[in-house]
Amino acid sequence: MPQYVHKLCLIFLVFFLSTYSIEMSFITSVFVILFSYRSRMSLSILQTIFLVSAVAFVGLISTFLELHYTLIDIIKDIIYFLRPITILSASYFVVKNIKSNSFVFNVVVTMALIFASIHLLIIIANIGNIDSYVYIRSLGGKQNHIEIVALVFLFFTPYTTVFKKQRKLITLIITLSVILYFSRTMFVILFLYFLGYKGYLFLNKRIIKGTIFFILTAIVLGVMISKVETNRDSTGIRKFIYKTQNSFAELFESVDVDSIKRDRRILWEHWRAYEAQKAIDQVKKNGIKAWLIGLGYGSQIDLETRVYLDGKFFTEVPSIHNGFIFVLFKTGLTGLFFYLGIIIFMFFKFQRFRTINSDSVLNGLIISTSLYVFFNSFVIAGFYRPGEFSLFIFAILLASQEKIQTIMKGS
Repeated sequence: MPQYVHKLCLIFLVFFLSTYSIEMSFITSVFVILFSYRSRMSLSILQTIFLVSAVAFVGLISTFLELHYTLIDIIKDIIYFLRPITILSASYFVVKNIKSNSFVFNVVVTMALIFASIHLLIIIANIGNIDSYVYIRSLGGKQNHIEIVALVFLFFTPYTTVFKKQRKLITLIITLSVILYFSRTMFVILFLYFLGYKGYLFLNKRIIKGTIFFILTAIVLGVMISKVETNRDSTGIRKFIYKTQNSFAELFESVDVDSIKRDRRILWEHWRAYEAQKAIDQVKKNGIKAWLIGLGYGSQIDLETRVYLDGKFFTEVPSIHNGFIFVLFKTGLTGLFFYLGIIIFMFFKFQRFRTINSDSVLNGLIISTSLYVFFNSFVIAGFYRPGEFSLFIFAILLASQEKIQTIMKGS
């Protein structure tokens, strides 16, 4: 295939990954594989594809043993679990086929710049109506991970951009857009990549420094935030601080249905923990088979209450925010074992114990990606969530690194 075909494939892949459409990103990634497939793959990508595929395969086994869910729900879940495999493969193949690493960098940065500019223009157009950070988030969405990937490239990789003279301006625009999403998740992800870039995630003396730095930063921020007096009725920036203060409770402290009936506001303050608890309760009710291989594709989490989500009322949902519990619910402990294996593999496979160079910088960023998956698995269903870029950035970093190593061996 000529270079322009692979370049177009990358552009379409990045765009549809950024649109939060599971179906379109899945279809696009399948087409990219068809156009960019190559039989020669490294052991690292094969091992990663195997682990991601193993999770999906366990879900298929569980589904065949059930066969009482509606067909449309089964098909949706199959696509949901196949999609990470196709995105991982498509990203790797297309980048391996594109000769220039800088082109990959430029596509990501350009796409992020477009989304960031649109985001900022929407906010500017409605600036007279802004009365809270909640309204700002309603204008541009809660997050856009392509902008985080772009900042990772701009801050932490050696690649040059076609907009060399405007690099600082582009970085400023994307950074401002990221800040105005008011996304705690995006801030943490960028910090994790900073640690990886600095080499603080390698298993040597530097990881001790990195751990101390992380803990001290968390303590300082935690103390500062805890000193601010807020409540659920706070407005403006205090509303954002209140959500930050409530982060642990939202993720890990569930509530019972009776408390929700007394005050519905309690549910949203503990929403992620509540839905995760309902999923675990359902697994318990279904016995040993559910614990081993889950409830399968098409299964729904019974919320035991009526909730209003995305403009509709639901009493059950097909997915939840906690990626670990989501995988457990669909594929059991077996699927969760493979899912954790993906994170562990990414973290330990790319450890390097030598001085900092371009190769070890890319290794550091790949290790950061393992923590990206780990952290996202607590808050937005890991790499199963549409709009999440961890497997994409892992694949393109790995493919780029392999191309650099091939060039170095040949020189």
